[in-house]
Amino acid sequence: MSISSIGRDLIGGITRRLGVDGAEPTRAKTETASGTASAPAARAQVPGWDGRDSFEASRTTATATPEPGGATRPDLAQIQRDFQTADDSVVSWSPKAGGLIPIPFAPEYDVTATEGRMLDGLAASNGLLGLNTFNNIKDQALETSSRLYPTTGTPPGHVPEERVGEWRGQDGHRDAFRHAYWNALMTREFGAEWTQQFATAHEGMPGNPADREAMDLYNNQVGRQIALDNPNASPEELATLVQQAVTDGKMVLFDQRGQLQWSDRVPVNQHGLSNLVPGTGGQPVPGGDVYADPY
Repeated sequence: MSISSIGRDLIGGITRRLGVDGAEPTRAKTETASGTASAPAARAQVPGWDGRDSFEASRTTATATPEPGGATRPDLAQIQRDFQTADDSVVSWSPKAGGLIPIPFAPEYDVTATEGRMLDGLAASNGLLGLNTFNNIKDQALETSSRLYPTTGTPPGHVPEERVGEWRGQDGHRDAFRHAYWNALMTREFGAEWTQQFATAHEGMPGNPADREAMDLYNNQVGRQIALDNPNASPEELATLVQQAVTDGKMVLFDQRGQLQWSDRVPVNQHGLSNLVPGTGGQPVPGGDVYADPY
């Protein structure tokens, strides 16, 4: 699911109106954003979550794919099966002072109930500046991914004309980098547990395509681990590490047939697209009751 679904200018505009954004000690930069796509009504049955507490199944039990030099990677079919989240309910959310007091004339946006609860919790613990930091991180991930992986020019022939706009921002190297970098930056700022719950809740929007959900959840996990492994890295250093992970094939994306594939096995700007079929089942929606706690 696109990380731009919460309005890009919403929180920044409100904090500017209230005169609180200038003093923010954020570690992220405010940048620009991009758009998303839609999904059909058909539904696919996905076996979903196997009862474990995390998305570690692909690391520990999957049939491994052999690689040169004896290295192995998880089975892609198991990634698509296990990296799923159950649907959450949808609510209209807007920023609230202290997470409780409505802000006059603040626009409302459709988010999952868990996302809304966690954003209110972030406002309660970190104030509107915390929400502004959250928004800046999202914008930085969007801008950096667009800069490192531009998709200008003529798309490859396997991309349907009516989905060219979607193809430019979704399902390829740019998308994989964006989700991993977003999670790395949030882990740096808010801690791994808060980030894991929020990013997972973000994928619980009803109608989210099952194959795209698996891609995003897997790449989210890679980004969080990069941040945990490099606790002193700057945002720029994290971007370099995430980009290297994409180059090294540690992320997943779609090949020309629309199947999940490792990021080093699909040429840049030759990726395919999701089949847009939503799934059912998956890991239960996170509780959303954790506090942001940077490491």
